[in-house]
Amino acid sequence: MPTHDTSTSPVTTSMTSPEPHLGEPSANQPRTSGPRARPRPRRGPGKRAHGSIRRTGSGRFQVRYTDPTSGKRRTAPQTFDTRAEAQDWLAGNRTDIVRGAWRSPEAGAELLGDYLSAWLASRVDLAPRTVDLYEQVAARWLRRPLVAPRASRGAVPITIAEVELRHVSTTMVRDWYAAAVHTARAEAAERAARGNARRRQRSVHAARAWARERGLDVAPTGRLSPAVLAAWRADGSPEPTGAEGSSQAAQGPAAVPTPVTQAYRLLRTVMQAVREGQVLANPCQIPRAGAHRAPERVPATAEQVARIAAAMPERYAAAVQLAAWSGLRAGELFALARRHVDLETGRVRVDRAVLELRGRPSGFGPPKTDASLRTVTLPPHVTAILRVHVDAYTAPGSDALLFTTEAGRILSTPQRTVMFRRACAVVGRDDLRWHDLRHTGATMAAHAGASIREIQARLGHATVAAAMIYQHATDERDRLLAERMTALAQAAGAENVHALPLRRA
Repeated sequence: MPTHDTSTSPVTTSMTSPEPHLGEPSANQPRTSGPRARPRPRRGPGKRAHGSIRRTGSGRFQVRYTDPTSGKRRTAPQTFDTRAEAQDWLAGNRTDIVRGAWRSPEAGAELLGDYLSAWLASRVDLAPRTVDLYEQVAARWLRRPLVAPRASRGAVPITIAEVELRHVSTTMVRDWYAAAVHTARAEAAERAARGNARRRQRSVHAARAWARERGLDVAPTGRLSPAVLAAWRADGSPEPTGAEGSSQAAQGPAAVPTPVTQAYRLLRTVMQAVREGQVLANPCQIPRAGAHRAPERVPATAEQVARIAAAMPERYAAAVQLAAWSGLRAGELFALARRHVDLETGRVRVDRAVLELRGRPSGFGPPKTDASLRTVTLPPHVTAILRVHVDAYTAPGSDALLFTTEAGRILSTPQRTVMFRRACAVVGRDDLRWHDLRHTGATMAAHAGASIREIQARLGHATVAAAMIYQHATDERDRLLAERMTALAQAAGAENVHALPLRRA
């Protein structure tokens, strides 16, 4: 039986000739020409997928990155001492881009004043009178240098309209607000001092009001007789009765003047540029700075309205009565023409208002709101007064204005204010403004039993809250209310209720 010599036979082992791995050609097989995976390129030590870092000649590190909106390369706003600091900045910038919080370096570079002008031009929904009001507020409080209270002698005034949007901070708004309040209060004090001086100079008006309150027959204007002056002095030179102080004083010494509140509201609205990416957040964060509390005004009584009308020039006496008993706004009233008034039914239709804009002649435009388009029924005694006025002072034709100057033009606000102020001084109500006649109309309607909704419709308000501003309580109504409450208690049979006569205050 043959035997094999294993010592001389060739033996193949995995150590000398390994088997090829699955999918790989062996050393003796030719490689096929299939696709080969490209090796990933190695980035340099200063490169990133979204930016790069390089060392400058000064030894500092500069970062460049890609603008996510334009695709252009941008350079970081500053250089860095170390590469680690540069990498941290680049990583943070990348995070902002991913989160959508990245802002272009040019965002907010526009001046606040320029942005405000463009914003007003784009607000086609605003009435021309509102735009004009905003421009006046901006000119007086935003574009004007203001000095903060208790500022040092070398303090720089704040002109916030000349600041770039991105630099308008919460601290700056707070400083501007304090400066505006300080300026407004100082100006109000100066006006009050001048008004007091004028009242002292025309103390004869107090004697005239005193005489009229006592039923003496005195003329609305002109010199008073020595006998009347002597009697007034003998009575202690009393001041006229009626509301004392101005509307600003009624708000209290700590109240923020209304013009400043309007300016803050405008600034807060404009700084909603955050919606356009101009700023990160609205810097107007002062609590309750935009809230305005309307001062409580004492409306004129029916007797005072009649006396004020008698003290007005005759061609405008009916306008005072109409304003007080209809509640029409001044612009609505002085825009009335013959075609707007039905003297048979006593109804007045409001479909336009006088439009006064700076640098332009007076004209007509739509009323304040859609709710202002309304028809108001006049009390019969006012209709009779208006009928006499139309016959005496209104030109023929359906488009003839009811109240005009002697030249037939629209009566301007300054002209009306001067005449009304003089008439109110005669009756001792220096605190009244023409707009307060609207308050009188609302109060009279409420006393006559009108509901809130009826007052809202009569005044042409879009909301009930706006109509509530024009309702005022009076001492006489409060006294009558108290008496009726006692009557209710007596009717209920309460044993410890006794009716006591109430004296008039």
